[in-house]
Amino acid sequence: MIRFASMRKFLIACIPVLFLASSCSTKFKVGADYKEVTVVYGLLSLADTAHYIKITKGYFDEKQNNLELAKNPDSIYFNNLAVSMEVLNNGNVVETITLNKVDLVNEGYIKDPGTFASTPNYAYKFKKNLDPSKTYRLKVYNLTSGKEITGETSVIGSSPSIFKFIKPADNTEELTFSDPLNPYQFSWRGPAAAVFYDVVVKFKYQEVNTITSDTTYVVKDIPVLQNILSTGSELSAPLNSVDFFKQLNSAVGEGSSDIKRYIDTPGLQILAGGQELKTYIDVNSAQGGITYDQIKPNYTNLVGENVFGIFSTRGQIEFQNIKFSAATIDSIKNGIYTKNLRIVGDSDK
Repeated sequence: MIRFASMRKFLIACIPVLFLASSCSTKFKVGADYKEVTVVYGLLSLADTAHYIKITKGYFDEKQNNLELAKNPDSIYFNNLAVSMEVLNNGNVVETITLNKVDLVNEGYIKDPGTFASTPNYAYKFKKNLDPSKTYRLKVYNLTSGKEITGETSVIGSSPSIFKFIKPADNTEELTFSDPLNPYQFSWRGPAAAVFYDVVVKFKYQEVNTITSDTTYVVKDIPVLQNILSTGSELSAPLNSVDFFKQLNSAVGEGSSDIKRYIDTPGLQILAGGQELKTYIDVNSAQGGITYDQIKPNYTNLVGENVFGIFSTRGQIEFQNIKFSAATIDSIKNGIYTKNLRIVGDSDK
């Protein structure tokens, strides 16, 4: 399943493969004729000072090892694109912004190692304060083929009057997850353009190697509540303490016996997603089964030939620091679900 809280990682690539077989012959063509496939991924947020659009291409080669080709940046990136963003007011273009091709590694976004080339990690960037009263139209033009891809999205507003925490009301209120009989009730006011939400605890800790004395500061994003559907301007959702501690255990992991960990003050986020993003996640996480005999549909809100992906909006509100209650800290250190995490004290950071 695609997790909304992980949407910043830009891990999109595409390998279209079509298998054609005949019961009468042992010789058959395993790959369809080549066609240019473009994969686009972009989420605009008022909280971002820089905005990135990830654009990759699909490929298939009958003669070469496609897993080896995936390690070649030329196999997954275009070198002939003109990318722009049009700002629309009531359907009229009031500004056009040219996006620059950048290496996300140099921007501070390190791609996780895997099948596909991790460096360079190209994307298209622009810096602009977004306006929630405007619509944004992405245009991707292939200078070689002459083909164009477009997509439009509004932007989720983040004004404190329309998107704000209700509980916790401020960062002086403690997060209490220690009572299994009384779930913690998050509540917030959400903007009209948002259709679903995730609640994320940013768990921070200091990790010390007892042999080398090396110290690492770690932040784990834990999406404690996911896919909370909008039912109006004010929403609430309960978090069971057992669920929190199990998710914390899974996110942090036991680690080596040579380490000790020290808990720090966590952060808290509520992330909001737009309708196109919700549809994209629902379609791509549809479940099959033993009776499932059809190819999954591919959803995209982008317009163009052979294009996949999503161009939508997200929003967030955040407390960068908000305390756990003393009882919650004690449960993290000594509770049955998390005592194996070797959290022995408080961080000195």
